[in-house]
Amino acid sequence: MQPRKRPNVSKERRENRNASAGATHFGPEFDAEGLALVAARFRALADPSRLRILSHLLTREMSVQQLVDATGLTQTATSRQLAVLRAERVVERRVDGRNAFYRVVDSTIADLCRVVCGSLQRRLTNDLRLVTRPGSRRVPS
Repeated sequence: MQPRKRPNVSKERRENRNASAGATHFGPEFDAEGLALVAARFRALADPSRLRILSHLLTREMSVQQLVDATGLTQTATSRQLAVLRAERVVERRVDGRNAFYRVVDSTIADLCRVVCGSLQRRLTNDLRLVTRPGSRRVPS
């Protein structure tokens, strides 16, 4: 067996590859503090109750009471989850008399939800196809 030959990569390409080694694949290069901010944003979205609230707020501005009625969460739980989303600047609050109204202010949230939900739906559809295929013994991962 012959040893594997190393691909012919120019010195310039190797230098460019090494220079970009610290960059993330999903955006600009972040230092540890920047990555901590990204992680905090994902944590804010990593709760089913907050996602339920966001799914309603992505359609229109709503009061806390409207969100309570729409989600089935208690007023306390709804307010607590809204505070987390507000701290991460995902939603914004507008006070009108005794009512607080919330709306999504980060337009990328809708895009992110579509990407994640679409990916999950494709995976589940594919897994279902594998399970229901006659004679299939494969277990979806």
